[in-house]
Amino acid sequence: MKPLLFTASAIALMMGAAACTEATSHAEAAPPVAAETAAATPDQANDQQVADLEEMTRADIEPMERAQYTLASDEILASDLIGSEVLNPVGDEIATVADVWIGESGDTPKLVIREGGVAGVGGTLHAIGFENALIEPVANDDDPDVRVTYSQASLEGLPEFEQAGVDDFRLASEAMGTSASLGFSDDLARVNDFVMKIDGTPEYAVITDGLAGMTKYVIDAEALTIEQGDGDGTLVIDLDAEAFAEAKVLKDGQ
Repeated sequence: MKPLLFTASAIALMMGAAACTEATSHAEAAPPVAAETAAATPDQANDQQVADLEEMTRADIEPMERAQYTLASDEILASDLIGSEVLNPVGDEIATVADVWIGESGDTPKLVIREGGVAGVGGTLHAIGFENALIEPVANDDDPDVRVTYSQASLEGLPEFEQAGVDDFRLASEAMGTSASLGFSDDLARVNDFVMKIDGTPEYAVITDGLAGMTKYVIDAEALTIEQGDGDGTLVIDLDAEAFAEAKVLKDGQ
């Protein structure tokens, strides 16, 4: 009887071990209940979206909210005009565009051209009216063509243009790169460029919000004013917060 009992006991032990092994396998295959993640409720998803937006800076959000400004076929940036070659009626280069004299409100803009000089230095400056120049914008990144009604000899006979002080903000190049006070806050902006008609009329000033801002906002040129002070004056952007919030963003690449 002992051998039989031993065999039966061994079989029972083997069956028990197999049952434990199967139970263990099932336990390992089934994911822990605690590991399951419930789907976020609509309120939770909305709270997370708000939190993400709060972490974004104004510079990240605003370009997505604002309309873009694209130059029209009869518009040009002052920065593209400055440095262009000045050609006589037969197409020979006789000067370069040194600057654009925008003046103050009501003034007639003029082209300041450099006769002679090297790499924008030296030579003689003359101011001519835009009515004596034909500006032909180009589609690529090249400078526009500027054709004038003057010959080399007649150009040399024009009065010499003299800049009134180092910070003469009536000149586009002097205003560009200069900080300006925002009328509706204590913050500063930086003047980046000017959008002009090809007849010289300044339509818009291009500014960046803050001294290190990268987004270029297009505002009415008349909103950029010169406030006279003890020195040569400072630039002020006469806009309220609502008008600035509606300003368009200059399209990339322009």
